[in-house]
Amino acid sequence: MLRILKFVPVVLVSVLTGCGALTNSTSFREMSSAYRDVLEQYANDNVLLNVVRASKAMPVSFLDMPSVTGSGTVTSSLSVGPTINGVAPGSSVAGFFTPASGSNVTGTASLSVNNGFTFSQSSLDNASFMASFLASMQPSAVASLANSQIANRDLLFSLVIESIEGLDTQGKTVAKVFNDPYSPKFLDFQKTLFNLVRAGITTEIVETMLPASAPMDAETVNRNLQGIAMATANAGTLLLPTKLPGGRDGFQLMRAMPPDFRICLQQSASDEGLPFRVAPSAYCKTSNGAAASSSSTKPLVTMVIKLRSVRNVFEFLGSVVRLQNEAEPRMVKVVDSSTTYANSTPEEVVARSRPMFVVNKGSTSGPTLMSVKYQGETYSIPKDDDFSSYTNLVLVMLSQMLTLTKVPGSIPASPAVLLR
Repeated sequence: MLRILKFVPVVLVSVLTGCGALTNSTSFREMSSAYRDVLEQYANDNVLLNVVRASKAMPVSFLDMPSVTGSGTVTSSLSVGPTINGVAPGSSVAGFFTPASGSNVTGTASLSVNNGFTFSQSSLDNASFMASFLASMQPSAVASLANSQIANRDLLFSLVIESIEGLDTQGKTVAKVFNDPYSPKFLDFQKTLFNLVRAGITTEIVETMLPASAPMDAETVNRNLQGIAMATANAGTLLLPTKLPGGRDGFQLMRAMPPDFRICLQQSASDEGLPFRVAPSAYCKTSNGAAASSSSTKPLVTMVIKLRSVRNVFEFLGSVVRLQNEAEPRMVKVVDSSTTYANSTPEEVVARSRPMFVVNKGSTSGPTLMSVKYQGETYSIPKDDDFSSYTNLVLVMLSQMLTLTKVPGSIPASPAVLLR
């Protein structure tokens, strides 16, 4: 019995130690997993809610979660209580005894685990974020978005292009199409974009060199070797050959500017599908399709593509949502330029295309990917495991656009709302 009294506390301590380590590990994994799931849903709901707000011509507002702090505690207790019913007769020895029949030892162990998160929500309603959010996207941003593995050019340019315009040699507008689903000429825009995507519309890097000195002849260069050496020591400054007045050979210091991007075509655009002929300047440097058709009577124009701001992308998708939930619903679809539509009218081609962005208003019977409530109505995105629409890709692109918009300083250091 004495050995049992010594052994029980050891067993209880071992049990508590093992349970504590296991509980700590399991609790941490569960908290981390729950945080990831909640953060993903938080970001998706934020995007959907602002599309719905835009569909009702209401202001959009974004929150961010810049920091999350987790805490956890493990508390254990141990107690041992022997019950001795006397000493067995004749068993007493100096310093020892033998408990009588019915004596026992009982032990209790308890373990409690507490955990929680403290996170902050920061409002992005500030000048730094809004200046980037409202500014027209640059071709460099389009180049970044196009680098995504899931990027679809038909969808990407359907989202970011606001209008396509053709200017003649005098700068006069010959043709212009708007990417507005409420416009009666929206189909004309889709036809134009379809042909441009087939012509390989993309972005390319433009490298520009600016003069850093006046043109110099060889004698001037020799007299100023020290100054030229100091100038060319700066990164991006080069001494390059040039032509002097009269056709003489000369030199000039040139400074390389930071690389820029432009939108261009890789292949010859189909004149039959466009309201104009594209001038050679619209083609990429590596393109071999710059020769415009001379037999066409359509005007040869300089193509001007106006890009949307991220704010206008939300407004465009708000129009898409509003259209599909009106009394006479209409889906905005994205034409797949990789598909051949033989002997089909433009209307038939659009009818066979996939919807761009599907959001259901009111209660739905099927499974949903996400849902939000706004002004007493429920808006939900149906689960689309077979990719029957571009909805999932739109959500990915919107998330990437917002990330590119968050310039340094747009997320406040001090949170606007602190939740504990």
